[in-house]
Amino acid sequence: MHRWSALLSTCAIAVLLESPGVALADDGRPQATPTEKAAALIRPALVELDVHAAGRVRLPNGDLLVSDPAAPFEVTWHCSGFIVNPDGWVATAGHCADPDSARSDIISAATSVYVSRALYSPDAQGPLPTSQWLRENARIEGTAPDQVGPQVTYTVNYGSGTDVTTASASLADFRPLAKGDVALLKMDKHHLPSSELAPDSQVEVGEAIVAVGFPHGTDSVIDSPAEPTSKNGTISRKATKKGIPEYEIDAAVSNGMSGGPVANLDGKVLGLVSFSPTLELQPFNFVAPADPLAVLMAAKGVKATLGPADSVYRRGLDAYYAGRYTDAIGDFDQTLLMSPGYPGAAKFRTDAANLRQQFGDASSFNWPVIWYAAGGFVLLLGLGLIVSRRRRRRTPAGAIDLKDWEPSYIITTLPDGSVEPAALPAASAGEPFFCAECGAVHHHDERFCPNCGSRIALLENRNG
Repeated sequence: MHRWSALLSTCAIAVLLESPGVALADDGRPQATPTEKAAALIRPALVELDVHAAGRVRLPNGDLLVSDPAAPFEVTWHCSGFIVNPDGWVATAGHCADPDSARSDIISAATSVYVSRALYSPDAQGPLPTSQWLRENARIEGTAPDQVGPQVTYTVNYGSGTDVTTASASLADFRPLAKGDVALLKMDKHHLPSSELAPDSQVEVGEAIVAVGFPHGTDSVIDSPAEPTSKNGTISRKATKKGIPEYEIDAAVSNGMSGGPVANLDGKVLGLVSFSPTLELQPFNFVAPADPLAVLMAAKGVKATLGPADSVYRRGLDAYYAGRYTDAIGDFDQTLLMSPGYPGAAKFRTDAANLRQQFGDASSFNWPVIWYAAGGFVLLLGLGLIVSRRRRRRTPAGAIDLKDWEPSYIITTLPDGSVEPAALPAASAGEPFFCAECGAVHHHDERFCPNCGSRIALLENRNG
């Protein structure tokens, strides 16, 4: 008995230890990290936002302050964003699209001009006081007559590599930095790569995230960034500032990434890059949650959703990471047919073709699951045999040892010399009946032993 148990246990353990789910041989195929996979999911929806503002500064005395007699002040800045609906809806940070941001930058540009031209004016006491005085007293006008406020234009760039599309956008709605820091833009485009949002109820402190965007702080050391960067980290804290929710993250972000998506490992956007504390040198940044953005979208009758091409592309990613390169190539081809220039699809297709040539396709069988199932089957089979042997060896209560009873048959010798058992006269219903295998008492009408399950021959029903 113990030898059987030990043998079966050893076999089961050997099966499990040999399974590829425990020790998978490295065949050289590249393995992507979870954050790399998340970045690949959100990358197609990423956009670069260029904002241009122009305005004239009207001084309190009615004079115009201009850098050139015929030209208004012009400022530009760059942010990141992402498409939230295939029909041309783009999300970014509120401070990236806020017209007051344009006003502030124009005042900053006008300050040096005012100081240089009003050097002896009592209003010009240096750059900082002058800037503050202009903010409080000057009026910013557009480039057209009687236009209130600066003229702001939004340009969205999306795509990858050299295949980049540029489109103008209009500001649909926004919340400034102090009130949620989200904005919604609209392009006259359709069938675009898109993304999904993760509500606050699905966001957990300590959750792994990836922040994606177009950094412009690296322009001095690399060529113009045609491709975005991704920074991984975690949600450090969920907090509020003056009642407005915000997430603290430990992922490093830089200038130009404001408005870019912060996604979980499923590729769902849980927030937008918002701001960093002044003079903070450590990765310590804040994210505007996606819930206020969802509110803006709902007011416009828009829902964050993936498009048909997104679903096929993501299916291709699953096949690619599983080593099923032929399937991946087919899905990426279909993605490009549905949405020509779909960001990332062409590159992944090329990589899949190269990897297939080098390694071939991985098996479609899930060997870890199969091996674990086999191990479990061996264990169950062993337990069943052990229990069965124990039950057959056990003498149940009320059983009578057969050695105390005479045989229920007699041996008859036939003329040819062979022998044959002959039944004794059948016992009456009132006499006890016993199983020849285990000795358990049973009813005279039963044909199978209720204890061990053995078939009861009529010859065995006699008690002797």
